[in-house]
Parts: sequence; structure tokens; C-alpha cells
Amino acid sequence: MNHVVRELRAGALRILLLEDSSLDAELVAEYLKGTGLDHVLDRAITREDFVAALEGAPYDLILADFVLPSFDGMSALSLARDLAPDTPFIFVSGTLGEEIAVEALKRGATDYVLKQRLERLSPTVLRALAEARERAERQRAQGAMRELLGERTALLNELDHRVKNNLQLLLSLVSYDMRHTDNADVREALGRVKQRMQALGTVHRDLHRKDGIGTFDAGTFVADLSADLLANIGRADIVPEYRLEETSIPASQAAPFALLLNDILSNAIRYAYNARHGTLRLEMSAHDGSCRFQLSDDGFSPAEKAAARERSSGPIFNALVRQLQAKVDWPDAEPPVLVRIAFPLGS
Repeated sequence: MNHVVRELRAGALRILLLEDSSLDAELVAEYLKGTGLDHVLDRAITREDFVAALEGAPYDLILADFVLPSFDGMSALSLARDLAPDTPFIFVSGTLGEEIAVEALKRGATDYVLKQRLERLSPTVLRALAEARERAERQRAQGAMRELLGERTALLNELDHRVKNNLQLLLSLVSYDMRHTDNADVREALGRVKQRMQALGTVHRDLHRKDGIGTFDAGTFVADLSADLLANIGRADIVPEYRLEETSIPASQAAPFALLLNDILSNAIRYAYNARHGTLRLEMSAHDGSCRFQLSDDGFSPAEKAAARERSSGPIFNALVRQLQAKVDWPDAEPPVLVRIAFPLGS
């Protein structure tokens, strides 16, 4: 606070005094000299004078008697809080009981000084002005931060818009190539690329669903991704069943998580359900800093399990597992469970 006081002493201040007694006004003016502040002291006596002063140029400090012939301190305080809400307001009165003083502070007074103890005026004024200056500095800093946040939000929205457009363009190009190739292997490879891009698009959409808070709900993502895959592959005979808890995953893990789940789900739908319908049970939860996912059904045959596992064992899949530090389990001894995945949640 000392540096703020030094700054206050470096410039002229405007102080408004509401006081009907000329003698008391002179005493207040004398004690104000003890602050060492360069200041101009304006005096108001009536309500009209007080309002006119407040509606003019701003003041740095308001001092007010509590009892005046045709006016009272509480009314003055109320006017000051309406017309100059950020200006410190100090009562300087000879008749201010403890209960009234407490009520005044509740209504927004900064402090009070008894006329019988005007030696307290100088430190009280310095403290009130320093606190007001620090409060103003915090408000300016917060305003600058809000402005910066607004600029970054606008930039993020612009980036979000461009990413969506570019991703849609790439999806259109891949779809075009798929339609114009006669090579089944190429068409299948392009289809896998398209599915991965769509998974990344789903992640991007979910990350910005709540104005870009830096995490996304993996449970919601799993539901959206499975619905998209079932629709794209055309398997209306596979009914998804969800047991998905709200699980927040950091943005840094979003892409590898999306691509890993895309491979797991798409291979399960294509190969574990190759010749039958079924119920696709998807479970997601988070416990002790770890994310857990399970895909199950009423029962998978050994051949179905082997087909899905074989398709989910390539170099891209393994790279995603390493990136997430995930543990992938294909339990042969549990027919209902196709796969379990667990990985630590990063920061």
C-alpha cells in the first residue's frame, strides 16, 4: 500500500466536504494537511450543493458530517453511492454511535472519524484513498484481462470455423476419390481414412460445445461416435446400449482417444457383428485418475473376437495405445466382453 500512497502524493486530489459548520470545516482542512497530499477541498452545505458537486467533475474522496440542519448523513451516503459509487466516503461527525456506524459501513461507507479525534483523519484518509486506488487498479487489470479474453475467444472462434471448413473440404475430397475408384482395396483404405477424419471432427465439435473449456466428455463422445458409425456403415440391426458416465478427458488426449475408439468401434461393428445382429453395450467411467472403456454383448464367439482383435492390431492402433499409455485387454475367457481399455487421464 505504501507505493500507492506515494503515487497519491504525486498528484493533486479533489476532496468534497459536506459540512454546515465553518469552524469544523476549517479544522478538517487543517488536519487534511497532515496527509501530505496535494489536494483541493470543496465544501457543500445543503443537499442541493452536494448533488451539484457530485454531478460535476469526479471527486477522489468524500467527507461528510452525519447531522446537518436540513439533510442527514445516511441520505448523503445513499446519494454518493448512486452518483459516485467508487469514491471513498468517510463520515466525520461528533454524533455517530456504534450502531449507526455499523449500519453506515453496511450501506457502503468506507470509514468514520469522530470530530473529537480528528488526529485519526489523516491515516484514515490515506488508507481509504490507497484502498480505492488499489481497487481501481484491480478493476483496470480485470478489464484488460476481459478484453484480452474477448480477443482470444474471437480468435478461437475464427480458428474453429476454419478447422471445420478445412475438415469438411478434406472429407469431401476423400468421398470424391472413393466414388471414382474401381479398386476395392483403395476404396476400403479411403473409407478408413474418412472414418478417422469424422472421428476427429466429432472430437472437435465436442471440444467446442462448451465454448472451448479445454476438456470434453468422453461419454458423450462415445455415444455420438457409435451412432455415427452405425449410421455410416448401415447397421440398423445393431442396437447400442449405453452405460456412460460423464468422463472429462483433457484436450491433449482427445485426438488419440478418438482415433483409438474409432478403430475399436468400427472394427467391432464390421467384423464382430459380421453375420449377425446384436446389442452393442458401451461402458465408460473414470476412477482414480484413470479412464475405463468396455465393449460387450450377450456373447462373442472366438472367431468374432479374433476378427475384431486382428483388425485392431496394426501399427497406427499400437501407436495410439502407446501415446495414451493405454492397456488394451481382449479377454478370451469372457465371451460377453470384446475389449477393455484403460489409460491414465493427463492434465
